[in-house]
Amino acid sequence: MRQLKLLTALAAVSIGATAHAIYSTSFENPPFAPGTIVGQDNWLAGSGAGVSQAISGAFARTGAQSLFWDNNANQQSFYSVRRALPGQNGAITAATPLMAEVWMNIDANVNRLYGLYLMNLPTSTLGGMNLGVTVSGDGTVRGGTAWSNTYTNSGLVGTNSNFVGNWIRVRLMYDGVGGALEVHEPISNATLSNTFAAVNLVNANGAGEFGINLGTDYFASTDRLGIAYMDDLNIGVVPEPATLTALMVGAAALLARRRRKS
Repeated sequence: MRQLKLLTALAAVSIGATAHAIYSTSFENPPFAPGTIVGQDNWLAGSGAGVSQAISGAFARTGAQSLFWDNNANQQSFYSVRRALPGQNGAITAATPLMAEVWMNIDANVNRLYGLYLMNLPTSTLGGMNLGVTVSGDGTVRGGTAWSNTYTNSGLVGTNSNFVGNWIRVRLMYDGVGGALEVHEPISNATLSNTFAAVNLVNANGAGEFGINLGTDYFASTDRLGIAYMDDLNIGVVPEPATLTALMVGAAALLARRRRKS
């Protein structure tokens, strides 16, 4: 039942309906200037040297800039950048889950993949991941509660070619106990998702800090070329679909009342 609820929430809740925003960026200037993201807006190098991630004006989903991942010139194994996020001190529950999403556009390739990762500790890099999802350049989605799930078939969710060369929405959700992932391509309405019964993100539900990584990795050790863009990163605590529906009904009633008065 909990797993079904998480999947329903992933599909139905818009991050735009966020009850409490934790962090949101479209990588625009300000505060981001072109060049490496490391050192800007509290982003730090995670796994690897963080050398393949740069703020670029070459291609964006919204605005003029995005986070550009160039692994055609730099094929070294894996990289990530990380940022600390404030815990919510008890706000994360089944009724008010944590949602993290980023939009990706990935060029076609065989083995290079790009991911969104949540960490229980603010300083964790890829090896300390607690809930993550990756999409590779052949449209394959992997994810789980350990880093290895995101770059091996132990976390295989499925493959959809519509995820290549289009902007896709990549989401993670945590309800205080379990978690879920979803990848959605809006033009074709293609969606792949999965749930996880136990996720260790207790610091996100506390008064301290937890963390996020954006990263790139590979599935096989050869043919690791790849290019991708990330944009419109949003993290927040959102209402569940039932709560959201109640809010929408209330807003509609208020609007109708105002119309009657006018």
